[in-house]
Amino acid sequence: MPAQKVTKNDIIEKSIEVFRKQGFHKTSMKDLADACGLQKGSFYYYFKSKDELMAEVLKYVHKYYNKRVFSIAFDKNLSARERMIKIFKEQEPIITSDLAGCLFGNVTLETISVKTEFKTFLKGFFTEWIEAFKEIFLECYPDEEEATKHAQQSVMEIEGALMFMRVYDDKNLLKDACKRVISKLK
Repeated sequence: MPAQKVTKNDIIEKSIEVFRKQGFHKTSMKDLADACGLQKGSFYYYFKSKDELMAEVLKYVHKYYNKRVFSIAFDKNLSARERMIKIFKEQEPIITSDLAGCLFGNVTLETISVKTEFKTFLKGFFTEWIEAFKEIFLECYPDEEEATKHAQQSVMEIEGALMFMRVYDDKNLLKDACKRVISKLK
């Protein structure tokens, strides 16, 4: 079979799903190479290690969320409630399609104690998610401290619901958490 031409972005995009479903530690370089249609040895031409690839995957997904999801929070043409609903609708297919959950939540739980080099990427993602929610909550809670508190609690509730969604194979747990977050927007 002739070698398939791929780019670094192709590899990153195909690796996202492998990491999200299997986790960081359980995923081998062979799994990643197979998903990309490459031989394992060829894979090292693009990335020196699985750690380097994971760092690039985290940057790529974070950039996607900033552009397609978190940016919705700053659309002043929509009410706070409309922005929150739109964020959840944009995010839902990404995290519920196969009950694999949130890549950042999964990687955090799996690696935070053993792969400290990922902590900056993970913290950056969650900080920006909190900031996006805070922007929405500021419309209903003008006190910045209170808006921040609601934003933090909401992100924690969503991530907890994602974890439970995976444990109980029940998307309704996430949907209920989203409804509770939206109900705070009065």
